[in-house]
Amino acid sequence: MVSPKTQKIFIIVIVLLLLGVFGYRVFTKEPDVLVDESAVLSDTEIAGKDILILVEKLKAISIDQSLFSSPMFSNLRDFSQTVFPESKGRTNPFATIGSDGSFSVTPTATTTDRR
Repeated sequence: MVSPKTQKIFIIVIVLLLLGVFGYRVFTKEPDVLVDESAVLSDTEIAGKDILILVEKLKAISIDQSLFSSPMFSNLRDFSQTVFPESKGRTNPFATIGSDGSFSVTPTATTTDRR
């Protein structure tokens, strides 16, 4: 005959195994979702629909052409400034100074003799 202590351990182990199997099946089970295959849209179809919606909104925009012949439009001034080309810097601005050969660094000796 099996001792009562061994029976308790055996029952505890069986209960833990059953709980483990139940927990594994609950947490690893994929959800049962009924999906209509024709209703699933890919990312490109969604992006395409967004673009078509934007195109329809742009088609609805109308600009009054009389705006361009009004005196307020003709009095507008262009204040843009021309950008003149400037000299380029070093070929590699992150290189140590003097390593690219574009210029050389000459050390200067400075003595400060205070007596």
